[in-house]
Amino acid sequence: MLRLIEWLDLRYIFGPKRPFVTRLGALLTIAVLSTSIIGGMRNPERIVSRTPELPIEKADYVRGESLFRGLKPKAHVETLADAQRCLAQAIYFEARSEPVAGWEAVADVVINRAFSPKYPGSICGVVFQGQYRRHKCQFSFACDGLSDRPKQRVLWRKALRMAGNKLVTVRAGPATARATHYHADYVDPYWNRSMVKLAKIGRHIFYNDRRVSDF
Repeated sequence: MLRLIEWLDLRYIFGPKRPFVTRLGALLTIAVLSTSIIGGMRNPERIVSRTPELPIEKADYVRGESLFRGLKPKAHVETLADAQRCLAQAIYFEARSEPVAGWEAVADVVINRAFSPKYPGSICGVVFQGQYRRHKCQFSFACDGLSDRPKQRVLWRKALRMAGNKLVTVRAGPATARATHYHADYVDPYWNRSMVKLAKIGRHIFYNDRRVSDF
């Protein structure tokens, strides 16, 4: 406050030769500044709160980052909850009408792909690979244009539990230990010509990709 008074040339401002309006305006300005300074000394939070916040970069979701390979992500790390939800969606939409062994086999395919360098390094990255290409994604439910929200609560809870168990134990069944592909038994896709057939579980036939057989 004293420094403010020293800085101001009061004799020049309030001298008799100055117009009354100028003197009145200067007096009001000093009063306002003094009130603000004293108020800030009593409540320093008011001054701090006026400091503009530092900009925070918005982290985009990166599906290609890995829970398994230890890669350092650039934006968002896939959490266990993320992976569990995506794996449960694959189980629910791809195999809910299959036997339990079929559920596990579908989960094995997803996890095996996440381990493989040939595919995205995260569970969600694998499940939703190609999701924006209509009917050309890796798992049909992800690009069929229909809702990905499960409607059967009991089956969804079971799928969540199985997904959580699979991610924690990462144990594959003997028949699908290295499975990376599968298709329904009522179709005959061209790509199975280059695959090694492993097993048929329910209505699904599971294969291993020779190119990633050593991952």
